[in-house]
Order: sequence, then structure tokens, then C-alpha cells
Amino acid sequence: MTEKFVRKNLEGYDSGHDWHHIDRVRKLALYIGSREGAGDRFIIELSALLHDTGDKKFRKQEESSPGDHISGFLKGQGVEDKIIDEIIRINRYISFSSVEKLSDKSVEFMIVQDADRLDAIGAIGVARAFNYGGFRNNAIYDPDYKTASTIGHFYDKLLKLSDLMNTSTGRRLAEERHMFLEIFLKQFFKEWETGSNL
Repeated sequence: MTEKFVRKNLEGYDSGHDWHHIDRVRKLALYIGSREGAGDRFIIELSALLHDTGDKKFRKQEESSPGDHISGFLKGQGVEDKIIDEIIRINRYISFSSVEKLSDKSVEFMIVQDADRLDAIGAIGVARAFNYGGFRNNAIYDPDYKTASTIGHFYDKLLKLSDLMNTSTGRRLAEERHMFLEIFLKQFFKEWETGSNL
């Protein structure tokens, strides 16, 4: 039932925020929780499934708030209010761009946030970044930094994520993915500059 609800709510999202992204985050979150031996598996899985519901990048102005939307669905499934509150809290604050930051993160929050951030780096992260950039018609790269570009997004966000991991498992998994970002950028700029000094 939750999967069906999530798939319906992803309509209109770019393919970097599609069901496959949600499912990867769920699997990563459950793996991290298992490796850490921490967190409530039920909350982790539901929060991972619902973490992009009502994403402000895609939400229409007339739509109800993500919290109301999630609450209405989960109450209909008989989920306890305390659990619903935590899932809504995770949905509200998980984003890197969230203006409000949590000072008291639950272990479930930290696990799901790590999983979501891991999916934003590495080879899949590179693919998602360029997919979203194309979706928004952003430049691939603007050497003058006058317009939004996907390469600019690497420096604004992606390269910072490995240092922001909450769990030891998240930090371990982020190392290789972060390294891939650096290798990709090195090759990108090498190709970008080819011929400029000839």
C-alpha cells in the first residue's frame, strides 16, 4: 500500500527522483541500520519510502503540505501518532537545502539521511545530477559562474556530503563514492580544457 502511495506521489518528478531512487534509499537505509545495529526498522523503512513525498522542487502550489499528506495516509493505515510524527519530521528536515536544521536527530533520521545522501554521490549521484540539470535546463558547466550549472552543483552540495554523514557505516560507504566524484571532475576539466593551450 505504501509503495503504491509513493509511486503515485512521484508523478511529475524527474527520473533521478523516481521509484528507483526511493527503493535504493530504502535498501541503503535498512543496510545502514542493520550494520549499525540501531534504529527502528519499521520507522526507517517507512521514512525512506516517504522521504521525497511533497518535495518542494516538484510540489505544486495548490497541493497540501507534505506533512498533512503523509499524516492522512499513515493514519488511514493505522500507524501510531508518535511514529507518524517522526516520519513527518524526517521528511521535513532531511534535505540538504532545508533552511531549518535539527539539533536533536533521532537515529532513524540519521540513517535515512545518510542513505539519501549516499544516493546523491558516486556514479549514480553523477547520473542523477546531470539528469536533474537537464530536467531544469541548467548548463552543464558555466566557467563564469553566471548561471546555475550541474558542475556548480558538485561544489555547492555533492562534494560536501561525505563530511556530513551521521553514521560510521555512512562515512565508510561515502569514501569510495566521494573519490569517484573527484575522479570524474578531474577528467571533466581535463576534457573541457583540451585544446585551449594549443
